[in-house]
Amino acid sequence: RAMAATNVELSAQIEEEFLRCKICFEVYRTPRTLSCLHSFCEPCLKKLLDQRKGTVCCPECRTVTDLQGCVGNAKASFFINSLLDLFRAKTDTQALCSLCPSLGKAPEPASSRCLDCADFLCSSCTQGHRCSKVTVDHSVVSLQDYASGRYDEEARRKQERHCLSHQDPLRFYCATCSTPICRDCRMLEHFPHQVLSMAQALAARRPQLEGLIGSLDGSVAGLSLQEQEVDSAVQRLKEAEGAVRDQISGRVSALVDLLLARKDALCEELSSFVQQQERNYLAIKGELQSHISSARSTRDFSRQVMQMGKDCEILDLESTIQGHIERLQRLQIAAVEKKTPVLFIKEEPDQHKLLTGMLELKFEPCGPEVASQTVDDPCIEAQAKASSPTPAETGNQTPVAPPIWPPEPLASSLPWLHSGLVHNPASIIFIRSFETDDDNSGYYENITGIGLSPGGDIVIADNSNLLIKKIIRNGNVRNTFSTNDTDWDNLKPFSLAVCEDTIYFTAGARVYKITEDDDIAQVCNLRGSHPEYAIAAYQDQYIAVSEGQSCCLSLYDPRGTLEGRVEPDAPLEGKFVFLAVNSREEFVVSMQKSIVVFKRSGEIINTCSSAETGSFRPRSVCIDKWDNIYALEGTRVILLTPRGDFVRELLNFKGQGYSPKLLTADSRGHLIMTDKKGTIRIYKVS
Repeated sequence: RAMAATNVELSAQIEEEFLRCKICFEVYRTPRTLSCLHSFCEPCLKKLLDQRKGTVCCPECRTVTDLQGCVGNAKASFFINSLLDLFRAKTDTQALCSLCPSLGKAPEPASSRCLDCADFLCSSCTQGHRCSKVTVDHSVVSLQDYASGRYDEEARRKQERHCLSHQDPLRFYCATCSTPICRDCRMLEHFPHQVLSMAQALAARRPQLEGLIGSLDGSVAGLSLQEQEVDSAVQRLKEAEGAVRDQISGRVSALVDLLLARKDALCEELSSFVQQQERNYLAIKGELQSHISSARSTRDFSRQVMQMGKDCEILDLESTIQGHIERLQRLQIAAVEKKTPVLFIKEEPDQHKLLTGMLELKFEPCGPEVASQTVDDPCIEAQAKASSPTPAETGNQTPVAPPIWPPEPLASSLPWLHSGLVHNPASIIFIRSFETDDDNSGYYENITGIGLSPGGDIVIADNSNLLIKKIIRNGNVRNTFSTNDTDWDNLKPFSLAVCEDTIYFTAGARVYKITEDDDIAQVCNLRGSHPEYAIAAYQDQYIAVSEGQSCCLSLYDPRGTLEGRVEPDAPLEGKFVFLAVNSREEFVVSMQKSIVVFKRSGEIINTCSSAETGSFRPRSVCIDKWDNIYALEGTRVILLTPRGDFVRELLNFKGQGYSPKLLTADSRGHLIMTDKKGTIRIYKVS
């Protein structure tokens, strides 16, 4: 009983480990063995065959086996096929007698199996098999015992493979061809070869094979040691990460403490300066008030003497009045030293003065109109210094005029100042590029809107997939808002703008917004029934919408209330395609062949219809923090002054495989653009 139980367990283990395909998890169907010794069903391997390379990549170990384009070239394993024959013979519960057909009878259900012949036998054939002189020594067992696994080991010992050509048992081994052969093969095509019995061949090759297998122990040990080293490296990496994180946190905390200390020092210095200046002003004011009072009393007394005094009295007081008045007129009060605190902010301070040089408080002689000025450009700072009058030039008696920037010689050498360009973008530097497309999207991306959140995130509208995405500038998606299956059916977002930290977008002839709960709410209906309306935001006050085919803008507050309409005071041909608003509440629109700048009153400031090219076809437009205008025109990014005059070409993507569709600019001097597929590029304008 114990042996039978062991055999049943061995049979189940063999079935699970060797006879099931790791791809379909079924019993092997025509098993084939790859070069890595992993076996799979032939139909399963056909699905993995790389038709172009003629190879199969093993799904277990990823080893590539060259099958020359045909799965049939994979080796058929005698070992697996033998186990498979044994398993199928055991599980065949409706086996029929193998000898009945040779006796001219209809096959009867089998009751026994001959382990030597591998034949199923009915009751009558079993008696004849045991009585025959040829088969009297064969092991004939009941089918029930055989199926229980009791004779698995004996059946494996007596199991033989047969030659595919002659159907005889494979009992010899051709050393010349390295293949098992039968008796007929030995006498025919393998006759001149070196032929050994199976036992002789195995005895000769077993030591070499066992040595080769034994060498794997060293390989496994070496690989295990390397695995331990990798685990140790990962552990050290994690520990180093934690240590560096602690160092970063500590360093940043120290820098923050230093910055806060610098802030306190600057504020204290500012307070001391203001208090001292105020005391000086009050002292001068008190002295002035005293002299004013004395002058008034002298003036009033002298007038009374002149009006009411007698001739002798006037003549008697003449010399006294004259002396006192002349003394008052000769008095000189020190002029007010009109110094005003100015904070200088340097974007790239000296490394050795990282903290003290980043923020510097200076007290410049300037007028009240520039008292609150902050300078964040080192060139402006240097030229402001150069233009500031020195104490020797100003003296102490006359007020000091505010510094003029740029000084006249410098202004004459910069013609772009006179053309209205507020800040001259001397260069544009590529920062980074990343993809925003999603492999799970049902359609190819079609980006039709772009904007910026107050925190700096990039917001894009995917018209094809009914999505609005908020993207961090490292390429990671912070939020995704679907406009699919809403109360208004499927909304196809077109243009978008961010106002009061809320995303507004147009879809059809309506304006919608994304609420704080990430829901979509309708804001207002638009005039007409056009599929596309351009939209832009003016600060946090209102959103401007291009009214379809007409050259007119409608202004709506964040709640959707119409505040008014803006229509240029001269007729324009075409329609407004893209829209932007600058800090002076001037509207910049691109049309089919021009870019137009006009005021809220409708007065047209300028129309640009050429950019050093034969034909002018502007598309997306945007405004930077200095109110300069950027526009896409063909494969180019061009720069215009705030009033709309063409300055120069900044970028040209011709032949680079990138075609920008939309662009926008932030308050930190970054120019951001995207193509139709959502490939975003960020540049620094400096």
